[in-house]
Parts: sequence; C-alpha cells; structure tokens
Amino acid sequence: MTSEHKYYDVIILGAGPAGSMATLALKKSGLKIALLEKEKFPRDKICGDAVSSIVNRVLRQIDPELEIELALFEQKVYIEKAKLYSPKFQSLEIAFGRKGHCIKRIDFDNWLFEKAKLNTDAEIFENIKVKTVLANAEFVEVKLENGNVFRAKIILGCDGAHSIVAKQLANFKVDRKHYSGAVRQYFKNIKGLEGNALEVYFLKGYLPGYFWIFPLKYNEANVGFGMLSETISNKNIDLKKSLTEIIKTIPEVAERFKNAEQLEEIKGFGLPLGSKKYNISGDRFMLCGDAASLIDPFSGEGIETAMESAKFASEKIINCFKENDFSKENMRSYDERVYKKMWDNFKSHYDLQRILGNRVWLINLLIGIGNIPWIKKRIPKYFY
Repeated sequence: MTSEHKYYDVIILGAGPAGSMATLALKKSGLKIALLEKEKFPRDKICGDAVSSIVNRVLRQIDPELEIELALFEQKVYIEKAKLYSPKFQSLEIAFGRKGHCIKRIDFDNWLFEKAKLNTDAEIFENIKVKTVLANAEFVEVKLENGNVFRAKIILGCDGAHSIVAKQLANFKVDRKHYSGAVRQYFKNIKGLEGNALEVYFLKGYLPGYFWIFPLKYNEANVGFGMLSETISNKNIDLKKSLTEIIKTIPEVAERFKNAEQLEEIKGFGLPLGSKKYNISGDRFMLCGDAASLIDPFSGEGIETAMESAKFASEKIINCFKENDFSKENMRSYDERVYKKMWDNFKSHYDLQRILGNRVWLINLLIGIGNIPWIKKRIPKYFY
C-alpha cells in the first residue's frame, strides 16, 4: 500500500476544547486546516466537568453567537457557589460573581466540536493514530500509523496530557511534582445534592488531595478524588480504592450515598499542572491546554485555560503567516502572552496547595475563620 501525502497551512492535533476552539478562531483566516482527532466523536473525556464562566468570555470574543448558544445548551446546570468542607466537616460557602456550568465532557466537547466543523476551510479527520511528529526548516510533518503523511507550515499540539507534540517536539517528560492523578465516577440520586453548588471535601486521612461532588443534569453528579502524583507515588496510594473508601466508610459521606445509583466504573486520568513554566512553543509549533500543562494546580480546572490558550495560539498563527516567520524566536511571544495571563494565578494556587498540604489543623482553622460573620461578609465573590 502506498502512503498518501496531504498538504495544509495548519495542522491541529486534538479536537478537544483547545483544538476545536483553535479551529473556530481560525474560521475567517482563510488558512487551510487539518484537524486530527484520535477518537470518534462524541467521546468521553474523564474530567471533573466544571466549566467556568471564563469560557463564556472566550466564546464571546470569538463569536457572540457561541455564548448565546451555550446559554441555550440543555445538557448543563448553572453553578453559583462552592461549598468547602474541612476535615471536621465544617463548611464554608463561597458565592461566585459569575455563573459557571457543569456539563459532561462527552456533551460539551461534542458541542464545541460540532461548532468547529462550521469552519469550511478545515478538514476533519477522526480515528487518526499518529506515529511521529517532526519539524524542519521548511515544514512540519505528521506521520500516521497507516503510513499516510500530513504536512503543514505549523502545528498546534492540542492533544492532551499525553501529547505526542509535546513529547516529540518540546521534549516534555512527566514531573510528578507538577502532575496530579485523579479518578471520577458518575452517580445518580445522591442525597442532599444541591444543583448549583460545587462541593469540595478536605478529608482527614486523604490529604493532600480532595474529594468532590459536582452536580450535573438529571440529578446526576460527577464524584471524584485527586492528589499530587508525587504523593501518590511516594505513599503508593490507590486512588480508585481511596474513592471507594471515602464513599463507603466515612459516615458523613456514606449517608448521602446509601441510596445513590452508580452509573459507571471508576475511571482515572492525569492532570499536567501549570505550576512549572515550560517552553510551550518552538520552531513551527505551539502547545495548548493540557498539552502545555496549563491546568490550575489547586482546583484542577483546565477547560478555560485550554480554550484561551488556543485563542492566543490562533492569533499568533495568523501573524506568523503575515510575517512568513515560524521560528521559535517569533513563537516566544505566545509563551509570554500565556504566562502573563495565567502564571500569577497558577503560582498562587500552587503555593496554597503546598501550604495546606496535609495540615488538618490549618484547613480546619481557615474554614472556621471564614465562617466568622464579620469576616464572611468581607469575603469577595469569587469570579468562577
């Protein structure tokens, strides 16, 4: 069988929120795009399913109609607050200044993917298995396992936590100090589930890390547990076992789950954290979202950073073609823009994660202080 060569201006590897957003952002650029996705949509993405209000802003900046359509999207619930629980189960409620959402990734990602298809200059390829990615002075080349080859002037690595672009072009390696592991399981009919609140639990015996219950449509919930990979490795922690223990053996939690319906087996995923700066671009490539390790080190949120980094990368691509310059020196401004926007938040959240650690007394103290009436009145609304 002879191999087939295809030629484009831009290759976008990965059609999750970053890849689909980049395709949308390049809609009026006139550039010929190949969007390559390893799976077939709709497909699940293991995640906490929380979509912050920042996503609304990014959608609005690309096309105001997208924000309106997300507001009309039925498969979501509005999130108005977070409830934090200390190890002694005292809660602190934090209101959000702007409403976010909880949407199953199988629904949200597919919605955004369908919007990306509206770019008539983009050719979509699903079930694509990439073997190698290389870049030289003239082009970037993606070779598939079936022998076919895609070539373009530039590539966007939007291919997630195990990005082949990040590994082969940026030489990324997993750093357990800046990586988290997590597990997720869907349930239905959890007792006392508030349809508009994210619940986060800091549990004695399961620190540093947290357990969550996030509401979804149809009285369902995303339930999970996550922890820094360094701790998982050093203490040989089984996250799936830990999640089951929390649900079944901690009385305050078990009471809420006694009549709940389990909708799936426990599934695991990795989170490359934004607590360390990387070179997220180079000759003829840029990395976006999880591929660029842009996940919030404390909350684990990454959808909005994926979409915003893709917007930045798309704007940079347009300039690259105007200047006919795809060098790493020219790409450097993309790194600078991403970290100027995101680094302070990442750094402060990483420091908070380290300070809290497994200090039960400190978490109890802070949540207790937060509930003192005159202090609580002064807690600003968090812009989720």
